[in-house]
Amino acid sequence: MSEQDSVDRHIAHWSRELSDLDPQAEGIVTRMQMLMRLLRRSKEAWLASSGFKPWEFEVLHHLVAAGPPYRVTPSLLAEWLDTHPATLTNRLDRLEQAGYITRVPDPGDRRRLLVALTAEGRAVWEERMAEGDRSERALLDLLDPGERDLLDGLLRRLVRAVEAGGPPLMPDWSSVDRKSPAVTRGGSL
Repeated sequence: MSEQDSVDRHIAHWSRELSDLDPQAEGIVTRMQMLMRLLRRSKEAWLASSGFKPWEFEVLHHLVAAGPPYRVTPSLLAEWLDTHPATLTNRLDRLEQAGYITRVPDPGDRRRLLVALTAEGRAVWEERMAEGDRSERALLDLLDPGERDLLDGLLRRLVRAVEAGGPPLMPDWSSVDRKSPAVTRGGSL
């Protein structure tokens, strides 16, 4: 057996309390949870170091993911972000004040406004993405290239098996109707 980590101690503790605990399943799931917690905290830290909040990044990220013309209806953005529309309105107000987004009339329905990414919003999103990439690479650089390939392959295999029995775990950005002046759903996200 390889060197023990803190999760092994966790499993040993709970194995004494739960006789039917599957130590392998507990180990795999707990390690994934701990690494995701580490990544989330790291993301919060690199965003905070530049005065950014996670929700600000997520709004900009979804606008970029929608693709050109980088504008969407507020209702679709709220759906993508799984956010109440009133909460999103407050967040959009703050992003608009910062100059990262603007609200523009929908050319197809002038009664409706669209959320549009500004050049400044795109630039700040790219800066945050570069910080995130460096942070993620620092974690994965703890493994050699072969180990990273193995881990990537095993996780892909697990995701494919899960998705075979249900909906995709990631949004399908290719289903977004980019021909519309207001990006709308062209398929399920």
